[in-house]
Amino acid sequence: MKKWFWLGLSSVLMVIGLSGCGQQRTTSSKWVNSTTPTIFIHGYGSSSRAESSMVKAAEKAGITKTVVNANVTTNGHVTIVGPTIKGKRNPIVKVNLANNRQTNMAVGARYIRNVITTLQKRDGIKSYNLVAHSMGNTDAFSFINDYGTQKGMPTLKKQVVLAGAGVTDATQGEAFRQIGSHMTNLKNVYPHAQVLNIAGNLDDGSDSDGRIPNEASKDVKTMLGNRPASYRFVILHGKNAQHSKLHENQKVFKLINNFLWKK
Repeated sequence: MKKWFWLGLSSVLMVIGLSGCGQQRTTSSKWVNSTTPTIFIHGYGSSSRAESSMVKAAEKAGITKTVVNANVTTNGHVTIVGPTIKGKRNPIVKVNLANNRQTNMAVGARYIRNVITTLQKRDGIKSYNLVAHSMGNTDAFSFINDYGTQKGMPTLKKQVVLAGAGVTDATQGEAFRQIGSHMTNLKNVYPHAQVLNIAGNLDDGSDSDGRIPNEASKDVKTMLGNRPASYRFVILHGKNAQHSKLHENQKVFKLINNFLWKK
């Protein structure tokens, strides 16, 4: 009797194990197998912790097993913490800016350039994706404006703009006008990358995520002109669409994963 019990139990465990393997293969087969790294950039006064939930969602979905950190000092020196990403499947790079309260776009552009050129020298990257939240988007756009099309630079494939604002000559406010003047040429030099722009609306009458007006988010398209290879604008609604909650929002995770990595 004991013999049959253990044989039966072994058979059940084998079926469960095979089922689990099959499910893992099915999950992995949903996603592309690319060596292009995706670089996450946090916003003003924040850190790479703001990127963690989005990155963990990608790991949990079976998209990647390779995540490294790019620590950027105030003077722009970059240290990559983690294994090589060369040849790895859908690797992710989490940027952490020590100088996280500066608003000089030339400085922000240099920080992101240094991350990308360090990855180019260290891991031989030829292309990259960008995901940025809030002020991280202005750093990303400034980098693209100032350095993105220089000879020898890796190529931007896809960009996710999360809780970002387009800055143009028509943007209201002195700070935004200064940023806008820095990127007046972006509509002429932006690479032919695919763009996903995600905004939040609290549905409280403000037409904003509590910090960024939806109209300012829509201005991203004006700032980029007709350069993107594709462009999609999505507004999420409700309390979880608040500015700082967007990078913890399950709907955001799904949108990002599908846009960047779904076959």
